[in-house]
Amino acid sequence: MNSRFLRLTVENFRTLTRMDLPLGPLTVLVGPNAVGKSNVLRVFEFLSDVARAGIEETVEARGGFDEIAYRGGHHTRSGLRIGLQGIWSPYASESEPDEYSLSLLHRRVAGDDRGRYNFSRNERFLLHTEAGAADDKAAETRIELRRTTADIDSAAESEQQQPRPPKVDRMATGLRGEIPVPEDGPSATVIRSFARHLTEVRVFDADVRAARRPSPVGLPGQLLADDASNLVDFLLRLREEHDAWEALLEDVTTLVPSIEDIDVQLVPGTSGRATVQLKERNLRGRTSLADASFGTVRMLCLFALLHDPHPPVMTCIEEIDHGLHPHALELLSERLREASERTQLLVTTHAPVLVDQLEPDEVVICERDAKGASHIPATSTERIREVVEASEGLPLGELWFSGALGGGL
Repeated sequence: MNSRFLRLTVENFRTLTRMDLPLGPLTVLVGPNAVGKSNVLRVFEFLSDVARAGIEETVEARGGFDEIAYRGGHHTRSGLRIGLQGIWSPYASESEPDEYSLSLLHRRVAGDDRGRYNFSRNERFLLHTEAGAADDKAAETRIELRRTTADIDSAAESEQQQPRPPKVDRMATGLRGEIPVPEDGPSATVIRSFARHLTEVRVFDADVRAARRPSPVGLPGQLLADDASNLVDFLLRLREEHDAWEALLEDVTTLVPSIEDIDVQLVPGTSGRATVQLKERNLRGRTSLADASFGTVRMLCLFALLHDPHPPVMTCIEEIDHGLHPHALELLSERLREASERTQLLVTTHAPVLVDQLEPDEVVICERDAKGASHIPATSTERIREVVEASEGLPLGELWFSGALGGGL
């Protein structure tokens, strides 16, 4: 992975009133139900939709500002903010990252007795797009979009006269190319690349019913859908990648020894629709995925995802342990680490057995207070390491489940 996300900061998005979350190759959010783990994944989903459809449509699709902002207390917060740090441009690094931030502001119209509100946004990019000077710092390109004008200031070209920027729509976003940046410059290229990464982020939550159904094959696109509804087509594509297919088949037959092979067959009379068929030991014929157990289908979806040889920059997985036998979680943790070399993984779980397989810097403890605000991380990585060392060998999941790390059940 060349491009990657390094840090996510959030203020007043759903239960995330103030979050500062480092993002490594594998980040596993651990905590009871309703502490805000899923809301972290929803932040990436929100930004992905903004990059694809724009700010206004994305907010409206979620029921308006009041539905996405923190709802604790007596009044809606006047604004929310999402910030990302990462490496997207040629001269960015972990010590000098690129930055992006989006703030949405929601204020009552002055003197209006009908309770009407103004809705606006501020957007900012800081990109390292040119080689550094004598102090070894990368030249910075700052792009800010505030209300109705875009202000562009390039530190690398600070001595040159900048033209007055044109007016833009008050809800425009640079993620959709609506910022007036010279098209032949490095900034425009980096912004397009960053926006593409966001649109490709997967927030994966397999819908077992959808995965079981016959579906069309040969459709454009190579990624497994967020709900695994194109599982049949994805498996056909994966079979063309010999090593990935053989690795998937080995994992499936290891976890479910009764399965000998996986096949895809066209369904007669359905105009090119196909279904997954399982060859099971000592049984005649094939077993349709529609007749396989919930856990078998979900396991196949998850391991197919983790064996994807061409994943996006970020893959988020909701409740990764759901439906899996505890014995499968050790192998799952191995595949997560292997996959994290190709895609960053942001995962939620409730399973102490899975947490047992993780390292302290891969675990994020999540809690929620009496006012409904999430605390993520609720415990520092340094504190987790101290507790693990003091426990004299107790598994990490057992320590979390007991409450020794905070956030236990």
